[in-house]
Amino acid sequence: MSFLKLQNIKKSYVSDRPAFACSSLEVGKGRKIGIAGETGSGKSTLLRIIGGLKKPDEGDVLMDGSSVYPKLDRLIPGHPQMAYLSQSFESPKFIKVIEYLKTNSIEEERFDQVTRLCRVKQLLDKDTRALSGGERQRVALAKVILKEPTVLLLDEPYSNLDPHHERIIKEVISDIGKETDATILMASHDPTDLLPWADEILVLKEGMMVQKGLPKLIYHSPSSHYVAGLFGAYQVIDGTKWSSSSEQMIVRPEQFTLNNHGKAGEVKAVYFHGNHELIEVKTAHETIQALSSPGTYQKGDKVGVSLKLTDYSK
Repeated sequence: MSFLKLQNIKKSYVSDRPAFACSSLEVGKGRKIGIAGETGSGKSTLLRIIGGLKKPDEGDVLMDGSSVYPKLDRLIPGHPQMAYLSQSFESPKFIKVIEYLKTNSIEEERFDQVTRLCRVKQLLDKDTRALSGGERQRVALAKVILKEPTVLLLDEPYSNLDPHHERIIKEVISDIGKETDATILMASHDPTDLLPWADEILVLKEGMMVQKGLPKLIYHSPSSHYVAGLFGAYQVIDGTKWSSSSEQMIVRPEQFTLNNHGKAGEVKAVYFHGNHELIEVKTAHETIQALSSPGTYQKGDKVGVSLKLTDYSK
């Protein structure tokens, strides 16, 4: 039996356009699920429906075989075994972090473990008004983890953070996944953040799930131009020119390999990206883009080009 299951969910805000609709979705216990999609695709709505913060017009959400909604007749909104952290949370003012986080019901050992895990031990004596955006995010994470949720719902936790604090939050969320048994569903404003983290990725568009699968499958075998574009640079090539395929193919720059021995194409442009360069090569068939180490090629070089294809559906 699936730990979490969505059945025939439909939620609309205006007219008949669904904010989110899903005939079936199953999530195993302890899994890390990434949710990708453009702004307005339904990511937040999905998380809030799962967490019991928003009831669908139709359908049901089951946890361990029981509907989450009968438990919602309570003063505090949401399911008691789920924790939802939005991108626009607010912590109370005129209070120290330790006062905000610690209650009499929390054991000292547990408190020490969570404050270490969330990188907030050094912030405990600080006033909540003096926290930076990244520090507030970590404190908010510690607050929900201390409640020991069975399901953790993270709504774009990296948004509005500078690179330094974003890196720390990524480390914290990674450690939470390793050191707790929580099932985690995370939506991200940058879908590429989900690739190294998620066990599985759901891609939403206009309230509908358009693809679901392993990160490698989503990245290398996108179901559409929309999915491909969410996860980085891609191009469409004529499959008959590069493989036995008779169709157009979506490929990533790193699937092309360049060498100095062939004469299949000519370098037309070199774009520096720090730890790599994007090489634009004109071949007899079309212009392709490939990756290379910095300084390897320059405009005008004659190069060999090959394409590596891998089946990620197995």
